Amino acid sequence: MSGIKKKLKNIAAILLASACLLTFTACEGEPEETVPTKQVTFVDEFGDVVTDEDGEPVLTDVPLETIVVTDEEGNPVTDESGNTQFEYETLPEEEKTVYKVGFVYNGFVSDGATNGCFEVARSQIEKSLGIETCYIENCLVADFPEAINTLKDEGCNIIVACSPKFANSATKENKGSVDTYYIAFNAEEGRMISGFGGSLYQTAAVCGLAAAHNTKTNTIGVISDPGEYNAYGVIDAFVLGASEIWSTHTDVRLNWAWSNSHKEIEQAVDDLISQGCDVIMSYMESDYAVKYASSKGIKVIGNCYNMPEIAPENYLTGFFFNFSTFLVDEVRSIVNENFNPRAYSGDVGAGMIRLVNFGESCETGTEDICKTLYDYIKEGKAEIFMGEIKNTDGKIMVEKGQTMSFHHVLAINWLVQGIRKTQKFTEVIDDPVGTDFSVHK
Repeated sequence: MSGIKKKLKNIAAILLASACLLTFTACEGEPEETVPTKQVTFVDEFGDVVTDEDGEPVLTDVPLETIVVTDEEGNPVTDESGNTQFEYETLPEEEKTVYKVGFVYNGFVSDGATNGCFEVARSQIEKSLGIETCYIENCLVADFPEAINTLKDEGCNIIVACSPKFANSATKENKGSVDTYYIAFNAEEGRMISGFGGSLYQTAAVCGLAAAHNTKTNTIGVISDPGEYNAYGVIDAFVLGASEIWSTHTDVRLNWAWSNSHKEIEQAVDDLISQGCDVIMSYMESDYAVKYASSKGIKVIGNCYNMPEIAPENYLTGFFFNFSTFLVDEVRSIVNENFNPRAYSGDVGAGMIRLVNFGESCETGTEDICKTLYDYIKEGKAEIFMGEIKNTDGKIMVEKGQTMSFHHVLAINWLVQGIRKTQKFTEVIDDPVGTDFSVHK
């Protein structure tokens, strides 16, 4: 900041010394002209942007520099009295901004599942808008700021944070930024950031119905990563969907495991199979649980758009995010300079949440009963979390006749009655291996 103050003092000194000598300065008795200014951002001695109490960049107007008017040979131009002529510096014409979008993944792109949905959207941005994109994968939350700086060095000025784990970090980075836009999964809107999410639990309920219709043992398994978006809401909705067929004797077994640990996933799936589960729903950041359960001959459901590819013989259906429309629209608004930050929550009716086509392994009637519920949800005629709903301790969490709002569902931290047993296979990793900050296209 000291450099800017010094610059301001120098400019002021030039203007004072040149009073009544400059061609554009009024002499005594004449009305004073307004000195043209330009807007600058304050930076500290380290070159970092200075922000106010709200985290907004501190901007100020400063007078334009004065320069000597010269002729074609570079000699100073004087007036009839021999006074040197001055003029204000010419601001460069505003150049059109070239936009580039950088995606940051918590896992690997090859993991599929939610990351696969983002990859579809990334491809659509390039195809629809002709904008270059790139990504960094396997980024830990602690490495998010460095990943952003790496993408900025690559020319990215739009960042898509592809995990709810990055929501707080993206919000923090946005507060100190003046030249980068953020679109962040599960974040709130801000000055240059939009957040987004959706009612994934709606399709999870339909999948629960499919699971209950297809089990022979009347025991359904669920494997989930505790860090997944709205994990409790999605799992509870799945159980509530199953209870539409099973009523009071719903029997669901839940195992927790980390998406990036094949060992934990295998242990969790094997344990569910040992309990008699012949249908397993996976809610993970990775496709591996679906592939592994299918290899054991278990009917599977997962949060993957490509279920027919990864488990062709044993998949029933699946649910997934359709990020493409939202992300293309957000990037387009930035490019067109009409960006309006928002916290968007899409649902089945808006097309943000989709259901995978039903597989050949489904029992007769599966598609018909599931499509009925799906259409009701799509038309807004069916609520998933309508009471009375109890948790696993028998406590009433939603009163009879009451319905939980979308935001209340996102805040669920309890399991619904019908989940008979839960186990954790999550092990603490003291030294997780994060990204090498390679930029991929």
